[in-house]
Amino acid sequence: MKNILSTLLFIITLFVSLNAVSQNMERFPRIRERIVLAKLREIRQSLKLDSATFKQFRPIYMNYEKEIAGIDFRKLSRLMRVDADSLTTEEADQMIVNQMETAKQLIDIRKKYYKEFRTIISPQQIIKLYQTEAELRKKVMQEIKRRMMNR
Repeated sequence: MKNILSTLLFIITLFVSLNAVSQNMERFPRIRERIVLAKLREIRQSLKLDSATFKQFRPIYMNYEKEIAGIDFRKLSRLMRVDADSLTTEEADQMIVNQMETAKQLIDIRKKYYKEFRTIISPQQIIKLYQTEAELRKKVMQEIKRRMMNR
């Protein structure tokens, strides 16, 4: 288990580093695929999916991940890092609109896939799925911070 998490963290850290260089993961399909497969292992364990259920779940989750990867999350984080006083009203307005559009994209994808996930797993398992994804993101961020401190 510890080995899997270490591998997952390494792969995701690599992904985040590459993502910082280029938002377009289409240029790194093998790395993206390895990350998704590592996430799937963790999710399968967390949701306690049997082989038959996992076989149905996996392709849907792969499509979900592909759509999520297509979102430009930089728009969300840009809003929190900008010096608001240095922006014109138009620039600030555009940043807010962009952030809301990005958030809506994420919500739309989650709504779409909730319906698909619901045909295979329970709502409780879907909540666990979202919790597991959040935990993985948190672990990755902690690992990135740790590695940056050790530089």
